[in-house]
Amino acid sequence: MARFAVYDTVKAQLQHTDGTPLKSTELAVATLLSGITGGVVGNPAEILNVRMQNDQALPPSMRRNYRNAIHGLYLMVRTEGIRSLCIGLGPSLVRATLATASQFVSYDVLKARMLRRGYEDSVLVHFAASFAAGLVATTVCSPADVLKSRVMAAIKLQDTGARTGRVRVWETAWTIYHTEGVRAFFKGWVPSYVRLCPQLVITFIIYEKLRKSYYAHYQ
Repeated sequence: MARFAVYDTVKAQLQHTDGTPLKSTELAVATLLSGITGGVVGNPAEILNVRMQNDQALPPSMRRNYRNAIHGLYLMVRTEGIRSLCIGLGPSLVRATLATASQFVSYDVLKARMLRRGYEDSVLVHFAASFAAGLVATTVCSPADVLKSRVMAAIKLQDTGARTGRVRVWETAWTIYHTEGVRAFFKGWVPSYVRLCPQLVITFIIYEKLRKSYYAHYQ
């Protein structure tokens, strides 16, 4: 929601008075700002999601045992400090920016091309553009998703077995590349696409309906 709101707001502010399409640099600005906003707003929830999904894979002595999202958020702040909410923020910002660019921009470009070829602005066009945007987004975001999940889920151990607080992003990326190869950055591509594609199709179709309703009533 945050990404949609910021992306549309920035695009509206940058809109040309003569009605010409926005330049690629202007779309890049909208993408960057909306991606940063989405990354910052969603990062704590991303951490909780990754940790709770990963918990059962850990030995019992190392599990965090979050009962729910509120309990997990409370334990994170109490035991790790307020800065724990920013764990993996770098990969999250990269991922959110890539997601915005690959989803929104590819959807806008594909939709515009279909309309220029004479297709009516209908649900069919929205479906086709969002379906293709899902392919682009899944591929573009996969490396950042893998890296983000590894960083957020990691528990780095000292020789004593105690937990250390930080896991370096580039160190994690190098370890994945060195030990598992480039293909490791695309692990889970199929389930990611199966999850993302229906979400994008439904989201963009509803978004178009709401946008048209808004402009019909208030513009």
